[in-house]
Amino acid sequence: MNIAVAVIHGIGQSREDFYAELARNLSAQMAVVNPDVKLHVEGIYWGDIVNRLEAKLWNRIQEKKLRWARLLRLRPFFVNQLGEAIAYQAIPRDNDSSPDDYIYDEIHRRFAVCLQRLSDQAGQDAPLCIIAHSLGSIIASNFFYDLQNGKLTAKAAEARAENTPGLARGETLTHFYTLGSPLAVWALRFEDFGVPIAVPAPPLQGHGIGEWVNFYDTDDVIAYPIKPLNELYKNVVTADIEVKCPGLLSWTPLSHRKYFQTPAVIERIVHSLSTLQVYYEEEARP
Repeated sequence: MNIAVAVIHGIGQSREDFYAELARNLSAQMAVVNPDVKLHVEGIYWGDIVNRLEAKLWNRIQEKKLRWARLLRLRPFFVNQLGEAIAYQAIPRDNDSSPDDYIYDEIHRRFAVCLQRLSDQAGQDAPLCIIAHSLGSIIASNFFYDLQNGKLTAKAAEARAENTPGLARGETLTHFYTLGSPLAVWALRFEDFGVPIAVPAPPLQGHGIGEWVNFYDTDDVIAYPIKPLNELYKNVVTADIEVKCPGLLSWTPLSHRKYFQTPAVIERIVHSLSTLQVYYEEEARP
């Protein structure tokens, strides 16, 4: 059985192969838990889209010799971390001559390209799992909200093959894992903290499969529980699970960078995905 897995990174990620170690660990554990399941893992890398703007900004302001720019490099860190969240936001304009010319659209196009690639590899009917870290959890939530509500931008929609059904349209989404997510804070933009995406996707509702699990480390100041936001999130999110990220500095906010290496996260994802085979085998019976 094929399962498609898309991994999207969060703030401060500059490596295109950011997901490689996680992909190896997921596949290795799945080979032990259920050898009949093959994971097709792809990364959604968007760091370069905002990095070029951050570099341009920093080149223009660093001549002012601001404090904490060189010692501890706190200012570059601040520009990188906060700047990515600010740059991602779409800001519609009246009489916009380039309505699709936003970083929001560029990043969502990368997301759509990844889903099309996974559809080509795993098959258009393969179940889809999303693993989203940090700001990536907000990007994934926005992307699927747009997708499920007919609001996907033209730039993102054109990235997939014409009339492609199933996975490339997010219709096979079964599992959503948010790691170190600031979604609760992002929800301040909305009255009563907004509306969650549907997990599993609408075509799979009522079949008793899939889950949305939110992992957070209490030492991670960027990560928060999601279920308490409102009744809608309470019903959609399966669980907020507290984990302890590994590493010598796991007791500090630097734990935010270690979710991909956390055994409890990998074990939960593999175990849950391995159970999908039973459902799909039953569906295939005449």
